[in-house]
Amino acid sequence: MIAFELTPEQIDLQNKMHTLAREKIQPYSLRVDGKQPGPMDEGILKIIGGENLNAFIIPRAFGGNPLDRVTLSLVTEEIGFGCAGVASIYAATVHAVSAILLGGSPEQKDTFLPLLLNPGGSVAGCAITEEKGGSDTTSFATTARLEGDYYIINGAKSPVINAGNAAFYIVFANSDTGRGRAGVNAFIVAGDTKGMTFGPFYDKPGLRSTPSAAIFFNEVAVHRSNLIGPPGSGYLLLMQTLDLGRAFFGAICVGLARAAIEEATCYAKQRIILERPIIKNQGISFILAELATELDAARLLVWRACRLMDLNTDYTRESSMAKLFASEVAFRAASEGMLIWGQKSCTGRSLMDKYQRDAQTLRIVEGTSQIQKMIIASQL
Repeated sequence: MIAFELTPEQIDLQNKMHTLAREKIQPYSLRVDGKQPGPMDEGILKIIGGENLNAFIIPRAFGGNPLDRVTLSLVTEEIGFGCAGVASIYAATVHAVSAILLGGSPEQKDTFLPLLLNPGGSVAGCAITEEKGGSDTTSFATTARLEGDYYIINGAKSPVINAGNAAFYIVFANSDTGRGRAGVNAFIVAGDTKGMTFGPFYDKPGLRSTPSAAIFFNEVAVHRSNLIGPPGSGYLLLMQTLDLGRAFFGAICVGLARAAIEEATCYAKQRIILERPIIKNQGISFILAELATELDAARLLVWRACRLMDLNTDYTRESSMAKLFASEVAFRAASEGMLIWGQKSCTGRSLMDKYQRDAQTLRIVEGTSQIQKMIIASQL
């Protein structure tokens, strides 16, 4: 039987996370959005550490209190409701931890996972994309040559979410350029490793609370014990973690879309034109009705992908569907919200303005909508 009801425990956690989003995340999201790009806002780290959010993604054996993937999507959606940028910081950490959980050794898990349970707040990152490579994940220019007991990494990754702030990074590099995807390896690289430097933080239009920058590797020595999985297994690990990450970025989009629809609906009920609220006009109410329907559909796509993860079955197509549809719904919700707000949306920085910029950026992060369509088509 297919059940759409949440358990009492899930509802309690959802409510707790919604309160967190409303009372602690959303109030200063505009303030952070208006700042010049720089290191991660200390308030964000305090929320991550103070609420022990990383415990949700770490097994009990390493000090965590893990959630199933469906429940984790509820948490991610609520954080996305408060601020998509903060949720992206969290999702990047989920992505990095998943790589270790999927392919890491017991020693790697014991060494690196507890670092994220710092009460002061800690994050991780994934160094995948390269400036010239874009969505091509089969021909990394970043190399890792083996010399004795160390891999020597050279190259650059850009952009990297949480760059300059992470306790560690999952770095994908090419150890044998002649073998294509079979030459790709994944490494755990501590954030303070010698030879690793960071470019200036990007002045992005959206997700401005998410620190993003280039990472440069200059003869960075990483012990072979930090290689995730056997040599040549990096590409498969990359595909697995991207599948997982797309579903959770889909959850972020659901949260953003919900926030935008809520703001637009509230304004439409309060804005009086010709002696009645504008929501009484079908030109407005029908748009909101369509968005409410699309929002529920997007959430169900995310839940389905996460449920398949929990069942340990293939979810590549379903994860891309969730990311594709949810990101497009979020952008439409924010764009229509701007129109419903009318002149109010054009009088300076506002939540709706932020929603639109964040939503546009989310159509690109973790694979563009066009990439998602390619993946879905390949699975038909």
